[in-house]
Amino acid sequence: MGWEVWVAAFLSGEPMASEFKKLGFRIVDILATDSAISNAKFDLAWIHHAPVFYELFIVHKLEAAMVVFCSLSPFEPLEAVPANIGNLDLLLANSIENRNFITKDLGLDRDQVVVFPNAVPTNYWDYLKEFHSPVLRRIAVISNHPPLEVLGAATILKGNGVDVTHIGRGGTPMLMSPNHLLHYDAVITIGKTVPYCFALKVPVYCYDHFGGPGWLIEDNFDLASQNNFSGRGFLKKSAETLTHEIVNGYRESVRMLDVYRNHAMNFHNLSKNLELLFSQPRMPLPKQLNDTDSKQALKQHAQYMRLAKILSVRDAELSACNKEISRVKSTFSWRLTAPFRVAYNFIRRIWTSADN
Repeated sequence: MGWEVWVAAFLSGEPMASEFKKLGFRIVDILATDSAISNAKFDLAWIHHAPVFYELFIVHKLEAAMVVFCSLSPFEPLEAVPANIGNLDLLLANSIENRNFITKDLGLDRDQVVVFPNAVPTNYWDYLKEFHSPVLRRIAVISNHPPLEVLGAATILKGNGVDVTHIGRGGTPMLMSPNHLLHYDAVITIGKTVPYCFALKVPVYCYDHFGGPGWLIEDNFDLASQNNFSGRGFLKKSAETLTHEIVNGYRESVRMLDVYRNHAMNFHNLSKNLELLFSQPRMPLPKQLNDTDSKQALKQHAQYMRLAKILSVRDAELSACNKEISRVKSTFSWRLTAPFRVAYNFIRRIWTSADN
């Protein structure tokens, strides 16, 4: 959309830092006393975490013509709404479930919290899965926290000749792209990846560590959508039940793909949603929460800042250590002595086994 984007963070580690840099975004360290963001003026500040909000506006005296706070969860303390919400121009929630929690918890009107759901970037709309296998041959489990029943179902499916790939922590971590998703007949996942699959017409089975509805149908779609396709609001299932549902519900899910893609076009199109967001009227918010809540929030923030600074120092020390290890391993002497280390480790394992 033509904006120049800066990314401000307490901890900007890999692998995400490199992804931002590839796109030409400037990464700013909020913990630096001489941070480039101090006293800076922006057209827009878009914030997801309360500690970032406090540090930018209280410590660094940042100014912005428009301040947006988007809460990504009603459960994660770092994503709670800041105490002085009167400084916000827009308060967003990533789901109807989260909006309902915020309005009830803070005593706000429903119109004061705008639902801004997980949405599909522009590049996804250029692709489409045109051929769908009549039977399941390749499945991706996309999760950083797959529950035991999903891993169990994957084992059963593999035993029945289905190729199952786990993408995420514990499997193969990668930045998601249309080409990755189009490679599979179906995807087992929750959250952000669900509307991605809708846009590409890739069948998606909605289930993870919260449970889930499974294949999305008329009876469960609204509740699943309101809960951000997180799987909350539904029961958990056994590995055998998951396997049975995945195999037997696949063909019906293929018949629903046009419906899901139209839904994503209307409600999960990122460019369209941003344009609507910036053009809509701003609902005034109360100046701040009560004094007790405000003082408690700032006290918690001070504790968080102490922890963030400790982690930042440890991050820097670990990075320096890894660089030194890489330097040593790149030297001629390290490569020259490699066969001796292999032989030494082999003999040591034999001795250890003999002692046991």
